[in-house]
Amino acid sequence: MNKTQKGEIFIAQCPKCGVTLRLTQWRQECPACGVNMIYYKSNDRLLAETEAAEIEHAKFQPSIDRAKAAFFGSPPAIARVVLSVLPLGALFLPLGAPPGADVSPTGAVGLYNLISETGFGGILQEALAGKPLPIALFCLLFSVLMVLVCLICLPMSLGPHGKLRNLIVNLLLTCPAVAAAALTVSGGGTLGFGAYIYIGLCIAITVYNLILAKKGLPVKHTLCLIGGLPSDEYFAMVEAGVPDLEIRKKMVDALTVMQAEVRKKAAEEEAKAQAEREARK
Repeated sequence: MNKTQKGEIFIAQCPKCGVTLRLTQWRQECPACGVNMIYYKSNDRLLAETEAAEIEHAKFQPSIDRAKAAFFGSPPAIARVVLSVLPLGALFLPLGAPPGADVSPTGAVGLYNLISETGFGGILQEALAGKPLPIALFCLLFSVLMVLVCLICLPMSLGPHGKLRNLIVNLLLTCPAVAAAALTVSGGGTLGFGAYIYIGLCIAITVYNLILAKKGLPVKHTLCLIGGLPSDEYFAMVEAGVPDLEIRKKMVDALTVMQAEVRKKAAEEEAKAQAEREARK
């Protein structure tokens, strides 16, 4: 909305002739050329909006295809998901025990009870004081957190930075687990067989991700159409500077072919249905 020096308020311009409209000129028809301003080139605007929506979909669809392929797109991907979950189950096996007579190694439930009884603040103070067992507990908790982060990052593993991200997360879940075991032993504690299984699974996840990073996972790309043209062909023409008019002509040709195929298929189905009806008589 603009104002002139005389104080007149203008709200818009005619899309055809460009005449400036005053606030009192509220009708759909332009007072200068008489065109209906609401429906003027409405088909062109609708086509542009549809094309913009198809372009956005075509740009986003590869990310969805990569996420599907990384998570459940093939047997190796599904095996990775299962392998990434297994360390959480190993936490319920005997992991370790602090120094003391007749104390058997305990798992995640026992460690949770220990934290509840001692208090998180007390364990944190002991860790800051340099005691090995509290530090080992925090290393284990950090490793478990990285297991969850690893699961969250799996759908993004085929993205632009997926390989590097996977390697960093895998190292951050493996190294603290090894450090927790070493600190437990150095502090006079004992390790249970669950600790060895947990560390072994963390190492297995790291190695398996390195193998998949080298071999790669198959990605099934979804065909996206923009105005009837495959998205790759459309983007290639736009990048090559092909005029919009020529692209529109190709779109019309492609849509004509698609329409003919739909009509042909519908006619074949109708003929098949008619033949079945006659056979039942």
